[in-house]
Amino acid sequence: MTVNDKDLQDYENHIRTLHGLSERTLRAYRNDISSWLEFLKQQELSLEEAGRDEARLYISSLSMRQLAASTINRSLSSLKSFYSFLEIRGAVKGNPFTAVRSMKKTATLPVYLTNREVSILLDHVEGEDFTAHRDRSLFEMLYSTGCRVSELCHLSVQSVDRNRILIRGKGGKERYVFIGEKARIALNDYLPLRKARLVQKGLQDITALILDERGQGLTTRGVYYLLQKYMRKSGLNRKIGPHAFRHAFATEILNEGADIRVVQELLGHASLSTTQVYTHTGIERIRKVYRNAHPHGKRNIHRRTV
Repeated sequence: MTVNDKDLQDYENHIRTLHGLSERTLRAYRNDISSWLEFLKQQELSLEEAGRDEARLYISSLSMRQLAASTINRSLSSLKSFYSFLEIRGAVKGNPFTAVRSMKKTATLPVYLTNREVSILLDHVEGEDFTAHRDRSLFEMLYSTGCRVSELCHLSVQSVDRNRILIRGKGGKERYVFIGEKARIALNDYLPLRKARLVQKGLQDITALILDERGQGLTTRGVYYLLQKYMRKSGLNRKIGPHAFRHAFATEILNEGADIRVVQELLGHASLSTTQVYTHTGIERIRKVYRNAHPHGKRNIHRRTV
């Protein structure tokens, strides 16, 4: 069997409707399938002819390219899903990826901004014009709510209800996040300037909460650019992305004693194991306190044989 553009489009529509996946995730799935089809072409095999040996060989080839375990596992997931879709349509018999195991991920601690670093960065957002108030509101909202940058960029003005926001996250799942006092003040200062900018540009149907200079919704790439600009300006020589605010949010509230289930709900994580990575950050901080405070914390104690 050969796959044409219509088959791929039907599959994308299927998983978009069933799982509510974002365009970014759909694009990743599309690339995964295209890569697999190219591999089969090189092997001179069709989708029906490909078996478990070819599936394992393909996953091994991804590993040999030194791709991250998360990337390989996503590719495996997308191909399993694709074959399941083809099975439902009767296009293939069997799923060669069913018996292929996911790779074990290396545990890595998330990179986050400390409260002090956030304060330094915000101190360098200077001015009283539209841009300054927009940027101040943007960073305060990211830090205060813990939402993903893509979620913030897709927020509408109508979604903000006093001190809380209704977020539509991954898979179309909805949750409420809360706005802290500083973020609320920054937002209140920004909203009149947002309205004035739309009037100035002659725009009426723009609902995006965070706007760019042209009066259009700010993109995730735009947020990344702004963060790099202020990181350089504030002298914080760290290469990080907007997600660092989300990591900072989770780390801070867990360190203050928040229940991990509550943090999971606020972050919109489907699995508790995803949230648990932040507990390791807290443990590492406790370990540093111990090493600095305990009289034997920095010493290497050698047992003596008596």
